[in-house]
Amino acid sequence: MFVVTREELLHGNIYKGLIKITIPLIFLNLINVLYGVVDTYFVGMIDELQVGAVSLISPMVNCGAAFATGLAAAGIALISRNVGKNDYEKTKQVASHLIFLCIVLGIFACAVLLIFGKPILNWFETPAEIYDSAYAYLVGISFDFVFLFIVTIYQAIRQGHGDSKSGVIVNMAAALFNCMLDPIFIFIFGWGTFGAAIATTLSKALMTPYALHMLKKEGLIGNIFQIDKTLIKEIVIVAIPSSLGNFMSSFGFILMQKEIAAYGSLALSAYGIGNKISSVYNIFVNAWGSGLTTYIGASLGANDHKRANKAFRTSMAIVAITALIFVPLGLLTSRKVISLFIRNVSDELMNMAANYVYFAVCTAFAMGWFMNLCGVFNGSSNTLISMLLTGSRVWFIRIPIIKLLNTFTNLGVSNIWIAMNLSNIIVSLIGMAFYLKYDWKNRSLKL
Repeated sequence: MFVVTREELLHGNIYKGLIKITIPLIFLNLINVLYGVVDTYFVGMIDELQVGAVSLISPMVNCGAAFATGLAAAGIALISRNVGKNDYEKTKQVASHLIFLCIVLGIFACAVLLIFGKPILNWFETPAEIYDSAYAYLVGISFDFVFLFIVTIYQAIRQGHGDSKSGVIVNMAAALFNCMLDPIFIFIFGWGTFGAAIATTLSKALMTPYALHMLKKEGLIGNIFQIDKTLIKEIVIVAIPSSLGNFMSSFGFILMQKEIAAYGSLALSAYGIGNKISSVYNIFVNAWGSGLTTYIGASLGANDHKRANKAFRTSMAIVAITALIFVPLGLLTSRKVISLFIRNVSDELMNMAANYVYFAVCTAFAMGWFMNLCGVFNGSSNTLISMLLTGSRVWFIRIPIIKLLNTFTNLGVSNIWIAMNLSNIIVSLIGMAFYLKYDWKNRSLKL
C-alpha cells in the first residue's frame, strides 16, 4: 500500500505519491522521537533534573548520527536517481557500499564519544547534580552508533526504491523493544540513565540482523566487503556536505546547550522536555521534505525538470495545510502533555517548557519549508547547498541572535527559544533564494 513504483514516481499523481511515501516516514519519525520520549518519561520518574542529564547528551549523539544522516541523504539521492534511469544493478552496488561505510563510521563515532565524553562534559561546565547521570548515559548510548547507522541506511535504501514502509516496520519493532527494556534496566536493574541508554542500544541491535537479512534476501545489496573505490568516492562526495551540515548543526546545538546550561539544570530539563514534545507536533509538518527527496531524485534521473518543480510546489501546499492543523493543536495541549512526562512538575519547569513549545510550534511552517528545500537540494545531489543552509542556521544566524538578545534584553532563557525559531524563518528565506536563483536541476554544487 505504501510503496510507490517507478511508474508512479515518474508519471503518477504527485499528491497521492507523496502521501504514500511520507505517511510511513511520519510514523518513522514518530518512532525515532519515541526513543527519546520513552527515555525522558522513565528518566523523569527518577527526578525532573535527570531529564536535563539526558538532553545534555543528545546533541553529542546527533553529532555522530550526522554521518548516518549524510549517508542516508546520499543513498536516497543516488538510488532514486538510478531507479529513474532504470539501472537497478547500480542501486545494488550503492546500497552495499552504504552498509560498509555505516559500519566503519559507526565504530569510529562510538570510539570518539567514549574518548572525548568527559572532556566535553567538563567543557560544558555540567552542573554537579547531573554530571554522573549525564556521563552514564553517554557511555551507554555510545554503543548505539553502529546499530543506529545500519537501521538508518536500511530505511534510506528502501526509500530510494519508493518503499518507505519497510523501514518503519523495523524501527517500530525496535521502539517496542525499547519501551519494554527501559523500565527493566532503569528500575529493576537500578541502572538509571545508563539503563535508558542500554535499552535504546539493545533495541536497535536486536533488529540489525533482520534488516541486513532482508536486504540480502530481496537482492538489494551484494557483498558489502567487495569495495569499489570509485563508487565509495561517488557516495562520499554526495554524503560529505550533508554530513558536515548536520554535524555543524549538531555541534552548534552543543554550543547552544552550553548557553542553556548557564541558566541551570532546570533550564536543561525544560529544553529537553519542550524539544521532545514540540518535535512530535512538528513531525507532521517536517516529514514531507524527506518524501520529496525521492521524487526529486527520480524526476531528475528521468530528465523531467518540470515534474521536479511540481513536486516541490505540491509538498509546500501539504506543509501549509498540516501546519494549520498542528500549530493550534500544539498550543492547546502542550501543558497537559508536559504534565504526563514529569510527576509533580514544578510551576517553574512547566512555564519554562511550555514557553519553549509555544515558540517551536508557531514556526512549524518555516521548519517544514526548510525541510522541503533540503529535500530538493539533497534529491538533486546538491548536498553542499543543504550543508550551507543547515550549518548557517545555527552558527551564523541562531547563535549570533542569542548573543544579541542576551546583550540587549532581560528575557532570560526565552532568548534562546526566540533565537531558535527566528533562525528557522531566516534560513528558509535564504534557501528559497537558492531554489529560485541557482540552476539546481541541471548541475550540482561541489566541494
